[in-house]
Amino acid sequence: MNWIVDKVALLLAAIACAAVAWALIRYSGQWFPLLLFILAFAGLYADNQRLRNRLRDLGEDSSRRSRGRSRPR
Repeated sequence: MNWIVDKVALLLAAIACAAVAWALIRYSGQWFPLLLFILAFAGLYADNQRLRNRLRDLGEDSSRRSRGRSRPR
């Protein structure tokens, strides 16, 4: 019975995402490509910062670039 609740919740989430996407495209008009670019860039920047912080927490130096090889531990 729990799988029915999961499927209904997934269906409702998909409908909500589709409605938000439709409203964004409908009401932003000609600004949609620029808005989408800004949202994607902000998301990539935030993810990059999160990964850099994770590397710093693990003791890796994120400012140094590797040459494709992992260093021995």
